[in-house]
Amino acid sequence: MKNILVFILATSITSSLSAQSTLFTANAKADSFIGHKVILDKQSKIVSWITPQSSAYSKFLHQRWNFIKTRVPNSPGPKPRSSYPQYYFYCAYLWNLEPDTWMNDVGEKIPNWFESARLYYAYTGDTTVMTIVKKLIDYTIAHGTSPSTFAWPNFPYTTTNAGDTIFRGFTSAGRFVLHEIQVDHAGDMGLTYYRLYLYTGEEKYKTAAVNVANTLALKARTGSATKSVWPYRVVMSTGEIKAEYGANWIGCYSLLDNLVKAKIGNICDYQLAMDKTRNFILQFPMKTGYWTDGHTDNNVNSNTYKSNMSASNAKLYMFDHPEFDTAWKTDIPKLIKWTEDNFVTRCAGNEPANMWGANIVGEQDGFLIKMDYQTARYAAECARWYAISGDEKYKDKAYRSFNWVTYCNDSTGRAFESPVSNGISNWWSDCYGEGPRMFYPALGAIPEWAPLHENHILYSEGILKKVFYKPKRIEYRATSDNGTEYLRLAFKPVKITLNGKTISLRSDLRDQGYVLKSLANGDYAVTIKRMSLGNIIITGL
Repeated sequence: MKNILVFILATSITSSLSAQSTLFTANAKADSFIGHKVILDKQSKIVSWITPQSSAYSKFLHQRWNFIKTRVPNSPGPKPRSSYPQYYFYCAYLWNLEPDTWMNDVGEKIPNWFESARLYYAYTGDTTVMTIVKKLIDYTIAHGTSPSTFAWPNFPYTTTNAGDTIFRGFTSAGRFVLHEIQVDHAGDMGLTYYRLYLYTGEEKYKTAAVNVANTLALKARTGSATKSVWPYRVVMSTGEIKAEYGANWIGCYSLLDNLVKAKIGNICDYQLAMDKTRNFILQFPMKTGYWTDGHTDNNVNSNTYKSNMSASNAKLYMFDHPEFDTAWKTDIPKLIKWTEDNFVTRCAGNEPANMWGANIVGEQDGFLIKMDYQTARYAAECARWYAISGDEKYKDKAYRSFNWVTYCNDSTGRAFESPVSNGISNWWSDCYGEGPRMFYPALGAIPEWAPLHENHILYSEGILKKVFYKPKRIEYRATSDNGTEYLRLAFKPVKITLNGKTISLRSDLRDQGYVLKSLANGDYAVTIKRMSLGNIIITGL
């Protein structure tokens, strides 16, 4: 996905990264890495440079959002472009904070930024991040939706040229034609529109989501080893298929599933498309390992190409929706190993697979360069599998990889996406959306990694709103009929209510209620299972 401006192998990383050539030797003595002194524990394995370690991940998340809120320059002129931050119209930034003029990856930025924002909002109660992404999405809908006369009508543009204020596709590099899109990423955008509707209640977002779902339902087909449930790339104006096979369909499936459960739209058509999607994923990429996707800037046309993102999205979805795959307890660890075999062990040039005990992860067959956000994906998967399996080696894998990711950041939140390469830009979608959002499900799985003596909603798959943190009291509104929330509290809850009715403390979560776990220093981990939407209030003494 990354435009390589000046690709020089890791052995010649410049002094501007403050990296030493010895860092690429697995057993090398730790020195410095991206300007940070490398901190190792008694096992000579990496811990975060951010102190204390108990707050490292939380501070990292704050740093990334503070950078977005306070340090992003506006786009270069003329107006109206110069009235908006760079991330509206450019995929990435260079070392001098000038925009990378490669392209604009709208279809990756919008879903990942929304997820990062809504999780940070739940974690902190800070509504400003939701305002930021809402404005970005409003602009995208207004300036990047196909007309109703197209063969793929009322559908999102997933790319455009760098600096474009009207989104019509990434054509400047000669890889794609006018109005060409990646269908999988458009589905992800449709899901984001629906989730923003749940947060705001504004009908325009529901309408945008239903428009995407209607087109998906109309175009769904029975998948095979060479043709997926939808074509991977199409020209929206004519319907011409540019690539037949892709495997990143979890977002499309989730959009349709959400609408069916909410009884919105053409439910019967959506259900048929869902069945085709699930059957395709389980029969083909789950068995063949061909999780194909070229992100938004690679013109992949293959049914054997592999992308870590496609498999990762399937893994992460199954943790929250195990009903999707009856063999999930077998398939998830197999897919984690698939990532290790294909994107940890395989490396670009002389780049390392492991640094100070941390596995680091590449992106796709055509771009094996190690990246912070792909490493964060892998760490989140390992953390969640540890919470299910109890296998300590997955906890350590997650811990070391997350610690490594924190080094890809300075104290202001400025990101260094590919620190063992040179000349790789720092992409807004990856560094400020896709990477940070992976920390929250990991904190939900391992609440011991959240800060001591603080109150946080660590993770919820569902959309939460009206989040308020008060002394020994937390309030929020859940928007889904069924859901689970994971919290770490600095107080012991004595009462939890759902819509004014007390829910019970339980020994397990087979039924509605909550479980309580004592943590160090007097804190508690709380997991709440709901069977209806509504207002949750948690109070303590």
